[in-house]
Amino acid sequence: MKNNNKKRIGILTGGGDCPGLNAVIRSVVKKAEQVGFEVVGIEDGWQGLVGKVQARELKEKNVRGIMDKGGTMLGSSIINPLKIKDGKKQIVSNFKKLNLSVLIVVGGDGTFAIGKSLPKTFPIIAIPKTIDNDVFGTDFCIGFWSAVETATQALDHLRTTASSHHRAMVLEVMGRDFGWIASYAGLAGGADYIFVPEFEIDVDKVCKTIEKRTKKGKRFSLVVVSEGAKLNKKVSGIKIKDNASVGEKLSKLIKAKAGIETRSVNLGHIVRGGVPSAFDRVLGARMGAEAVKEASKGHSQVGIGLKGDKIIVVPFSRMKGGKKVNSEVYKTASVFFN
Repeated sequence: MKNNNKKRIGILTGGGDCPGLNAVIRSVVKKAEQVGFEVVGIEDGWQGLVGKVQARELKEKNVRGIMDKGGTMLGSSIINPLKIKDGKKQIVSNFKKLNLSVLIVVGGDGTFAIGKSLPKTFPIIAIPKTIDNDVFGTDFCIGFWSAVETATQALDHLRTTASSHHRAMVLEVMGRDFGWIASYAGLAGGADYIFVPEFEIDVDKVCKTIEKRTKKGKRFSLVVVSEGAKLNKKVSGIKIKDNASVGEKLSKLIKAKAGIETRSVNLGHIVRGGVPSAFDRVLGARMGAEAVKEASKGHSQVGIGLKGDKIIVVPFSRMKGGKKVNSEVYKTASVFFN
């Protein structure tokens, strides 16, 4: 790659993919050209800066027509340079070889943890993306609302089958540690019950309530469960296999205890894919532009977040995982658990 006096921004997308990443990349490239910066796309996340450099220059012509595309045109990976010999040194060295002024990392807690392990003087700007929406420093992460839309549509589809066959349908969605997707999709999709890792629910009580619903003429039920929700191995004498998914376990319990035919569906990685929602396209565009704006001011070690309807800039140190579901949102949904 050529070496000139123009400031150069590097951008990478790390960790799990999600809709809205291409909107960020497009925004960064277009805004950078406006302020006179060049952009270098790092391929396959941090892997592109470890070992042999994997990178390419990005210009406006390279990002045309990608706003509505899911995934990431740069590719991603879950490689952890911290587990590779001299991984951090290779990142710093390759950063210098590419003659970069700042590195924009679009990722979640894992991607940011790697960035924070680099020298404190390393010029980095973070943009939060994760369908789990579990990053502090922002109200919403890129990809979350697209995942919610997908899960909500799945509930809409399952309702017709549940109603036609008088069944309980259990939808399992991603959310190993936090139940943001389940809570928001469950509320939007009119789920009768929502199970998330943050809040304990009496499974016996839910089964009895579904049984009562059936007797009242409510002949079907919709249940949403996060993959990380915890259920007892034994509930009122019903044994469950350890290797079954939480959705399968819950389905078996409901069928046995509530006496209603039950099926489970696991969305799995489907919730990661598809076209980004309008919200994620707008959020990605706004965050990407703000990141370049900060770079043009010579700022780094910051993160770009959303507070209400405003894009904010926070210390990079505040961008970390562990944000639990808003209890108010969950309590609103739980009003309809009957």
